[in-house]
Amino acid sequence: MTLWSRLPIGATLVTFVAVVIMFALGFWQLQRGAEKTQRLNNMQQAAESNTLSLLQASNLGEQALDMTVSLQGTVDTQHYFLVDNKIQQGQVGYEVLSVANTNQGNVLVNFGWLAAPRLRSELPVVQLPTGPQHLRGMFAIPKRNSLINETAVVDAQWPKVLQQADLVIMTQHYAQPILPFVILLDEDSDSAYVRKWQAVVMPPEKHLAYAIQWFLLGGAALIIFILAQRKKLKRELK
Repeated sequence: MTLWSRLPIGATLVTFVAVVIMFALGFWQLQRGAEKTQRLNNMQQAAESNTLSLLQASNLGEQALDMTVSLQGTVDTQHYFLVDNKIQQGQVGYEVLSVANTNQGNVLVNFGWLAAPRLRSELPVVQLPTGPQHLRGMFAIPKRNSLINETAVVDAQWPKVLQQADLVIMTQHYAQPILPFVILLDEDSDSAYVRKWQAVVMPPEKHLAYAIQWFLLGGAALIIFILAQRKKLKRELK
């Protein structure tokens, strides 16, 4: 009787599947870490590049990601969006987005975060700049989470409280074409809005740490299985 024939089918199969899954998760974490590193490098290069006009950013599309964009326009102070459940230093609030009407089209501008009132039935007091404005910020394309169900109804009631910055949904509410990206305004110490943009929430180092943990767990599971089978085989041979 060979060694392989002595192995319990059920335990061997479970161990094999578990080890494969854990090593797969480890390699996935390494891949995510490499992607984050590349994103940070791209952000650094974008920060060092020249400021784009809105027209240049529109023409570049996704290639303008993280680059600085400067524009002239008038902010629509009557129709703005409040993106719910945004956290700053443990406090719940909203991100305020409105449309800047420009000669190159309508573009969404994220003014930043405002704290939510104590009562969830109330909305924060929002003050947006009036008249022609010079706006400057970072080019961004919001990622849509398909697991989030939008609750806002398309009607004449404003502001709109949204669960995420979904450009398709926001265009439907605004009922006018909107350019397919958002400008995250630069930080301003005199502004009532908090603007601490995090393009990369989890740093590459944390992904590496998680990868090492998964590899260690997979290796430990394999070693424990081998030792257990060796011990069992020795008992049987006595």
